[in-house]
Amino acid sequence: MGQSVLVFVSHSSEDKESLIEPVVKDLRDCFISIWLDKDEIVPGENLRKSIFRDGLDKADIVLIFFTEKSLKSSWVDREIKHVLREEIKKGNSFDLSKIISIFDSKATYEEIDKRYPELTDDLLHLMPVEYDKIQLGKLVTAIWSKYLSLQDGDVETQKQILLKDKELFQKEKEIESLKTLVKEIKSKNSKTQMYDEFEQFLNSGKIGNFINSKENILKPGLLEGKEIQDLAEAMAFGLVEHNPKNNYYITISDKGKNFFKWLLLK
Repeated sequence: MGQSVLVFVSHSSEDKESLIEPVVKDLRDCFISIWLDKDEIVPGENLRKSIFRDGLDKADIVLIFFTEKSLKSSWVDREIKHVLREEIKKGNSFDLSKIISIFDSKATYEEIDKRYPELTDDLLHLMPVEYDKIQLGKLVTAIWSKYLSLQDGDVETQKQILLKDKELFQKEKEIESLKTLVKEIKSKNSKTQMYDEFEQFLNSGKIGNFINSKENILKPGLLEGKEIQDLAEAMAFGLVEHNPKNNYYITISDKGKNFFKWLLLK
């Protein structure tokens, strides 16, 4: 595979574990190279040189992660101002070609608009802590699209990439929907089988006395085996079981509780 796009991630260290590291891992899984301070800066190195010259200036794209914490970070503020100065030097007063801004909430967006209004004219993406595959996919697409435009990439090629990404993300949505449907069907089938089994218990006529004494069985406290009628049959059907702490006593099982619920609603 050829050289990938290099992305610098500007962020607050307080967001690193909850948001930044998961996003970085997902982007790397998509074959995007990431410049992240904890991976790139060696102890003893000049921090400003590493971040500004080796990181920001050499990166193809700068992702600025805006959160409540990063808006309070002096380092993030310096990184933003450095990129903006470099862009203006290149004559990019309006087209902030290297920057993609990320915000985690509506409140954060409103604060960006007040403090860095020039950034709200360019690409912005919502990426909450609990982001989904669609949100990640949109970010990946934005990175590659912006990178290709910086490389004077063929517009038609970019369109094809965007269409293919859209198709893949739609497939992901369909797969997730199918998984949910299968889970629901399995759950429904499981309940149907259980209710069919309960019907057989009832029709067998072997636990009539057990059913009639349900108030005694369901009352709180310990229950002696001799207090339960049709005990052998009820135990064979799995409706009751020995108390795990003392075999002298009997406990109604989860299956037994579900049986009486089913009987009540029948």
